[in-house]
Amino acid sequence: MTNRTRIIFRADGNSQIGLGHVVRSLALAEMLRHDFECVFAIQAPSQELQEQLKKSCDGVIILPVCNHDEERFIHELDAYIAEDVLVVLDGYNFSTAYQQSIKRKGCQLFCIDDIYGYTFVADAILNQAGGVKAEKYKTADYTKLLLGPKYVLLRPPFLEAAKAERSLPTGAVSMFLNLGGADPQNHTLQIAKALKQVQGIEKVEVIVGSAYQHLPELQTWLHHNRKYSLHQNLSAEEMCQLMQSCAIAITSASGVAYEYASVGGLLFVLQTADNQESLYTFLTQNGIAQKYEQIERSIKAGLPTAFEQAVTTQRQYFDGKSDERLMKVFCNMALATGITMREATSNDLMLLFEWANDPEVRKNSFNPNPILLESHTRWLHTKLEDKQAKLYIAEAAGEPAAHIRFEILNGKAIISYLIGSGFRGKGLGHVILQKGVAKLLQQKPELKFVEGLVQQENMASVRAFEKAGFSYGTPDPKFPQAHRFELHPQSIN
Repeated sequence: MTNRTRIIFRADGNSQIGLGHVVRSLALAEMLRHDFECVFAIQAPSQELQEQLKKSCDGVIILPVCNHDEERFIHELDAYIAEDVLVVLDGYNFSTAYQQSIKRKGCQLFCIDDIYGYTFVADAILNQAGGVKAEKYKTADYTKLLLGPKYVLLRPPFLEAAKAERSLPTGAVSMFLNLGGADPQNHTLQIAKALKQVQGIEKVEVIVGSAYQHLPELQTWLHHNRKYSLHQNLSAEEMCQLMQSCAIAITSASGVAYEYASVGGLLFVLQTADNQESLYTFLTQNGIAQKYEQIERSIKAGLPTAFEQAVTTQRQYFDGKSDERLMKVFCNMALATGITMREATSNDLMLLFEWANDPEVRKNSFNPNPILLESHTRWLHTKLEDKQAKLYIAEAAGEPAAHIRFEILNGKAIISYLIGSGFRGKGLGHVILQKGVAKLLQQKPELKFVEGLVQQENMASVRAFEKAGFSYGTPDPKFPQAHRFELHPQSIN
């Protein structure tokens, strides 16, 4: 993209709530930063966290501290967003009302979630935990669900590691220990002490983040236990290299568990927060990880075999291609964000002629016969002069993408549309319908009713009308086998 679309990432993190939301949002920013302008919005970040954000993003918006139950919280991004901006939300306080405030600005909205605690109106939701059923979510009709590890948020070194061969590290048997960047309950020290009793582990690499507040206590204990090494505020590259040197890991059931599983090795997890329950269950039930309590028994059974089995299973879930899948989603969202409507003119004659005669368009039309140029020319000139007809061209990044037409009579508009072949399969249908209706309402505010007819077998168009908020109406007597969709002013405004 020459003019990069801006993405505003909104998440919070500190020593009290941890850094999980920030870390996984940054992983997504790392995936997208070369093709998008990535900006991070956050309340009162520490200086260290600001520096971390600036390494992955083009800018940082420091928001004033505002409790989520205050009315102004819902509008905290108002000054920074417009319809040409994408917004990513990651956190448990971005409720339906917060999302609606963003959608009213015309923004495309992407939510990262793992608790399905409220109704979503986002355009896409990512839940990277495995085993989550779509039925768990209450969403808008147009919402796309991205579920499971195929969309895992991994930073670049871990994506590369997931594609590489993994063998048992040579030398002393080392363990990777990381219970999160903040670890407010200090599970790190508790587990470190317990590992003294476990046979077969020669080195323990202990990792904490900038928000960890028990550092003096941990350092004092580690000073007297020489097989332990302490690491702080590691970069993604350093973290990945350290994981690669460790055949065994103990982590919380969080993003760090996915990072180690992408590298590959004998992984043990424990649940350190309520919101980790589903991920903990998924990891342990599918053999990606074992429960922390099983560590002694598993190591005694034989490390080489257990290591190889773990890596084989992990490679089934982590292929290092989640960035490609997510890039496609965001490129389509950016395309939708940039769609504009203009009125058709006589200069569009050949464009509309070619579109109308596209075999896919003719197949889904009520009249499947090819259209002659002479007939098409008469038709277009007649429609352009008809005050009861409105013809629009939808453009994406300045390129014609679709045509939408309205025939208006007695306060009712009958809609028909088609999408150019180069823009199909990108999830644009409902956006074109929504923006087309919005354009029509600007010019015909007295409009009371919009309807459209769709062949039952044209599933792409059926889904587009559903996602655009149309409801099913009584079939048209002239076309009883077709779906008739309708939209009323109160659902438009």
